[in-house]
Amino acid sequence: MRCRQRSSLSRKRPKAGTGAKAVRAGFGPHGLAVTDMILAVGGRKHLTDWQVEVNHAIKETGLSFNTDTVLAWPTKTSEVRLFELDNGSMSQARLAREVWDYERYAGHRVWEGARSTIGGTYPFWQRHRYTRSKTFPRLHVVLAGKAEHLLDNRL
Repeated sequence: MRCRQRSSLSRKRPKAGTGAKAVRAGFGPHGLAVTDMILAVGGRKHLTDWQVEVNHAIKETGLSFNTDTVLAWPTKTSEVRLFELDNGSMSQARLAREVWDYERYAGHRVWEGARSTIGGTYPFWQRHRYTRSKTFPRLHVVLAGKAEHLLDNRL
C-alpha cells in the first residue's frame, strides 16, 4: 500500500504500476517479496484469486492508498483478506499511518437518501468495493526482511 494523500510531508513516489516499469522504479525486490508472501500465506489450497497493488480511494475525502495484495479467501463474513508487506524499509510512523488509512477507509460512511427525507448511512466499502462482505476484510501486516529480534522490536 502506498499512501497518496496530499501532504507536504509525504515524499512523492514514482508511478510504477507493475512489470518492467516497476522494476526500473526500484520496486522489483518488493514485488518478489509480495509474490513469495502470497504463496506462503495462501498456498494453492485456499486461494481462488489475488490482485496486487489494489487502489482504495474515496474521492470526497482525498484518501487514496494501495494495498500490497488482496487475496480472494472467502469466509462466512468476508470475501477477501488484505495484506500489507513491510520489509523493514519504511519508518514505523509511516507504517502506522498506512494502517490508519485502512481504518479511515473501513469507517467511512456515506449518506443515502434524497434531500429532506429520512435516510441512512452505509459503509462506503460495502457498496463500492467488497459488496459480498458482511464485515470489512481483515488486514494482515506481514513483517519480513530483518533479523528476528529486529522484527520483534518492530512489532
